[in-house]
Amino acid sequence: MPAKQPITLLIVEDRKSFRDVLCEFIALQFPHFKLIEAETGTAALQKFEQHQPRLVIMDIQLPEISGIEATRRIKAQAPATTVIAMSMLTEAHIAEQALAAGATAFINKNNLFRELAPLIQQLGTTDPDATHTDR
Repeated sequence: MPAKQPITLLIVEDRKSFRDVLCEFIALQFPHFKLIEAETGTAALQKFEQHQPRLVIMDIQLPEISGIEATRRIKAQAPATTVIAMSMLTEAHIAEQALAAGATAFINKNNLFRELAPLIQQLGTTDPDATHTDR
């Protein structure tokens, strides 16, 4: 029986310090994930093309291309990809725009470390053999 392939997760966040903490958090929660990082919307699209991650954690406010536009492009290219959008912005229209672009979920960064791991578990993205459906 062949070994399971690790789940590839792309973390898109422009602030390196926050990205580092988020990577460390995810690595502790999900040690079998392969983590890829991007700091801009343009880099996110390039890394997505190169690595084809199954899961993307996408900041909304990014240099070059917004996280909302990057999400829209990723979902157009690979509809089965799960995108979790995140932002410090609390206005309802931000979450609505992210979800309209194809994000599966939206988390305010103030709640990220409390809500992210359970959300990943709930979405079924922790088991490479789990069936995945878009909402």
